[in-house]
Amino acid sequence: MMRRSFGPARRPALRPVPLAMLCVLGLLLSACGGTQAPSRTPGTPRQGGELTMSLPVDVISFDPQNAGYDNVTDGSRLAALYDVLLWTDPATGSVQPQMADEMSHDETGLNWTLRIHPGIRFSDGTLLDAAAVQFNWDRHRPRPGSAPSPAATAVAQIESTAVDPADPLALTIKLIGPNANFDRSVAKYLNYIASPAAIRAGGADGVRTKPVGAGPYVLESYAKGQPLVLKRNENYWQANKGLPHLDKLTFVPHTDVTQVIPLMKKGDIDLTLTVYAGDPEPAQAAGLTVNRLHLNGGGTLQFNTKVAPFNNRDARLAVVYALSGAEINNQVYGGRGTQARGIFNATSPLANNQLSAPENDKQKAAALFDKLTANGTRPFAFTYTTTESSLNQQIAQLMQSRIAAYRGVTMNIRVLAIPDYVAQVRGGQTGWQSTVGQSWIDDPEPALFDMLYSQSARNVTGFSDPEVDNALLTARRTSDPAGRRDAYTRVQTVLNREMPFWTYQESVAAALSRPEVTGLQLFNDGLILWDRIGLRDG
Repeated sequence: MMRRSFGPARRPALRPVPLAMLCVLGLLLSACGGTQAPSRTPGTPRQGGELTMSLPVDVISFDPQNAGYDNVTDGSRLAALYDVLLWTDPATGSVQPQMADEMSHDETGLNWTLRIHPGIRFSDGTLLDAAAVQFNWDRHRPRPGSAPSPAATAVAQIESTAVDPADPLALTIKLIGPNANFDRSVAKYLNYIASPAAIRAGGADGVRTKPVGAGPYVLESYAKGQPLVLKRNENYWQANKGLPHLDKLTFVPHTDVTQVIPLMKKGDIDLTLTVYAGDPEPAQAAGLTVNRLHLNGGGTLQFNTKVAPFNNRDARLAVVYALSGAEINNQVYGGRGTQARGIFNATSPLANNQLSAPENDKQKAAALFDKLTANGTRPFAFTYTTTESSLNQQIAQLMQSRIAAYRGVTMNIRVLAIPDYVAQVRGGQTGWQSTVGQSWIDDPEPALFDMLYSQSARNVTGFSDPEVDNALLTARRTSDPAGRRDAYTRVQTVLNREMPFWTYQESVAAALSRPEVTGLQLFNDGLILWDRIGLRDG
């Protein structure tokens, strides 16, 4: 069996909803660059105390079947209530254990075993075992009349699961196709395990409003738009280690981080998570600690490759050549972001930094637009769909002004409210031509696969290329970094040639905290492990 290195997590001292809805939340809160900082703060937390965290989005759901998993949505709230099976360490890229002691696969990558730590119980007293995991994973499978789960693409990889008769803590998993990185899908999408007994007793809406998990905290009170108050789980599986440290944890919704920073200075809020490039500087000036994660993905212009005019590669390239990521960074973000060179962050060990996506070539743009418009005699018009976010509208207006410089070319802007955007801008829909996008990707598995594989439910652009599909499958089937990098180089090469989307800003997530907060461990795309965070002595 091939096993992940599930020893103690490395903690290096570095430099100090429906699927569419989850994507849209990123559009409202889009982020860019900064300087690398630690994913964990030093210091030993004291026992007791209370901590208040602000997030820009209120609770979508407590039910893992239809909650948001992203850094700005429900991810950290779910981690507090349910804990996690596994987590990805941003400092090393490695998958680390939490409630699962081991996740291993055979040489084929088809057969996996997940082994749960013994003695873990939900807050209702029932056992968290392999059967509980199996029950929760089965809930993510598509059901007629139900919106797709955020974990739909992860469970779609699974052919079958079975509880080992000789070991009730071991779940055997048979995949449809080889995947040497399936543990990353678990860490991303299948991490949150609710009490099967509570789900059965509560019916369809039970755990949406009354969550029962095995996490370090349990629900004390919540009402929509009001603070979510959690208290220490006295029966937490790591209670014998004095965990968690805090007595109480409160989440408050604040959409504008510029309002949060003054509240943090006053001591009303202790911690927040932002994905906007303009926030870290004022936070540092206010004496707050800033912990950044540089991620793959970023701010993008997405093309619907299934409809005209962007089913034509020349049209996609013409638009991209007319635009400049540096100009967007300077004019919209005040130069505080980092211009992207493609879907991979420049610091990613899996990126080929010899490759850069095309952009900002007025001569090539003019030549392609002349071809598309028959030298200006045939109008070329398209619509760019964006949200009500003022930031996204600034970007759209800047793009529009640059496109207008070419004869016969018109870019129209359509601004939609969030519910309308969710309904209209998604894969398989023909009612949109180009749109804004945002993604936070810690490892290309599984997020990049889901974004680009031709048969993926998350492939919004409709892009389909056999070379990309083959390269994504090759990368998925190996855990060797050199092999993965080679496969992703092939993906980058095709993306630069075909341009189903243009990434203009690198993605980053930043945790802002008061100096009293310590033990802050970020994981995945900027979520928080709540068993170890606390307040400093004194």
